[in-house]
Amino acid sequence: MTRHLYKYIAILVLVILFAIGFTSAHSIQSVDDLAYAVALGIDVGSNNNLKVTFQFTKPSSTSESGTSETVPTVIDSIEASSIDAATNLMNTFISKELNLSHCKIIVFSEEIARRGIEKEISSLVNKVQVRPDSNIIISTCSAEEYIKSVSPSLENLVAKFYEILPRSSEYTGFTANLQLGEFFNQIVCNTCEPIAILR
Repeated sequence: MTRHLYKYIAILVLVILFAIGFTSAHSIQSVDDLAYAVALGIDVGSNNNLKVTFQFTKPSSTSESGTSETVPTVIDSIEASSIDAATNLMNTFISKELNLSHCKIIVFSEEIARRGIEKEISSLVNKVQVRPDSNIIISTCSAEEYIKSVSPSLENLVAKFYEILPRSSEYTGFTANLQLGEFFNQIVCNTCEPIAILR
């Protein structure tokens, strides 16, 4: 009798634990409530700040009829003391919550790269939303100018262009597929030299 009682109690405890574990305790966030940044640009700002540029796509403008129109993008810049501060400030200006999970490239100006970008790279690596396979580019002009100048002629989606661009290293010798995670590993390695695409 006692053995059966312990068995029923153990089963009841397991059922309660599974019920608690699989219960959703958070609210579901709609895709329409998020602003997805496909590119991030980092320049030297005024008063020792960073100038961070975000490039967003407009998902609602995607044509359902299959036309070959290029999907427009929105580019916004903000100055702040860090990338995290810039992200928080941008959230106060745009009507949606900023999301970096679709960020394909991170552009640093040559000016800030010469100064050193270890702090910024560490900040990006520690952000859960930023993927380690995002590509690092060093721009000879400002990062904002580089992002504004990108106008792919063979792609309708700029995000697709950013995704395909580094892959050209597979069939040409003029570029390399250099990713955030690999770049960070080279920075923290004492015997490695971190390199990035110069454009």
